[in-house]
Amino acid sequence: MKPMVLLLSIALLGWWYVVVPLQVIVAAVAIARGRWRLAVFSLTALAVAIALVAAARAAVDWHPEGFGQIGLVLPSGHSALVVVTVTTLAALVWPRWSPGRIAAATGLILAVAVVMVTLGGHTVGDVLVGLALGGVSVFTARIVARLRRPRRVAPA
Repeated sequence: MKPMVLLLSIALLGWWYVVVPLQVIVAAVAIARGRWRLAVFSLTALAVAIALVAAARAAVDWHPEGFGQIGLVLPSGHSALVVVTVTTLAALVWPRWSPGRIAAATGLILAVAVVMVTLGGHTVGDVLVGLALGGVSVFTARIVARLRRPRRVAPA
């Protein structure tokens, strides 16, 4: 029973009703600490992940036979969201990244991916596509968060 509780607890990091409020809370904490880029990153990564997973699922629904042949049934939104959540929480806790911290975040992401395959009813292909979509979301959010805000010109 204990391993099952542990696995389900780990899997919570990829569930929509946990991740969405968590990302909003991280954004609020980041704004309170004056870390605007982290707030933008948090909300952008969430929005991009949701959009990418919805688009990928629409593509699979559009041609289910073709995607079924390669072992892809339903791209895992849980896997995409865990990449977003773990990366955002790691950025909140660790403003400076090191190889050890990257390894810890990667290990947690892979643990949730394994749980999604074992308990979540996803195939390995589903989880890999979800992880890739989460990675694209994080990469896109990083680019958006690094954009500079235009400076306001004082009226003459």
